[in-house]
Amino acid sequence: MEAGLTEDSVYDSSDSRWRWLRSTESKAQVAFSASLMNNNGEWRTQGPHINDVRLMFQKVTTNIGNAYNPNTGIFTVPVKGLYYIRFTGMAGDSKPMNAVLIKNEELMFEIYTAVVPQSSASNGITLVLEKGDRLWVTLWNQNTIFDQSRLSTFSGFLVFPMEGEP
Repeated sequence: MEAGLTEDSVYDSSDSRWRWLRSTESKAQVAFSASLMNNNGEWRTQGPHINDVRLMFQKVTTNIGNAYNPNTGIFTVPVKGLYYIRFTGMAGDSKPMNAVLIKNEELMFEIYTAVVPQSSASNGITLVLEKGDRLWVTLWNQNTIFDQSRLSTFSGFLVFPMEGEP
C-alpha cells in the first residue's frame, strides 16, 4: 500500500461485506493435518478389509479450530468458506491402495496405486463448503494403506470465509 494509506482508508467501512469480513477474520481460523500412524508412532498397515473402511488419521499434527476428530476420522466444517483439502496414501506390501475423499456421502476424488510395494498417491481439491458439511477418507475393500513417519496424511485448511451464496 502507498504510504499513509491503511486498509480502512482504502475500503469503504460502511460496506456490509467489508464489515462482515472484518468481524470474521479473527474467528475463522481452521486448519488440520493428521497421519494414519497411531499416537505411539508405530508403523501401521490397514487392510485388506472385506468392506469399505473409514480411515482414522489418529496422529494429529495440527487441529486449529478443533474441526477434525481423530476418533471418527471426520472433518466437520465449522464455517462456510473455500477450503483446500488433500490426502496422501502409501500402499502396503501386497495389495493396491484405492481410497476416496467423501463429502456428506458424495465421492469428491480418488487416489490409486497398483500392487507396487511402498508406492504412493496424492490428490487435493478446493471446495466451497457449508457449515456442518462432513468430510472423511474411505479405503475401498480389498485395498491396503500404510503409514510410518507421516507417509499417509489427511489435511485441510480454510482459504477464506464466505457469506451468502457461492
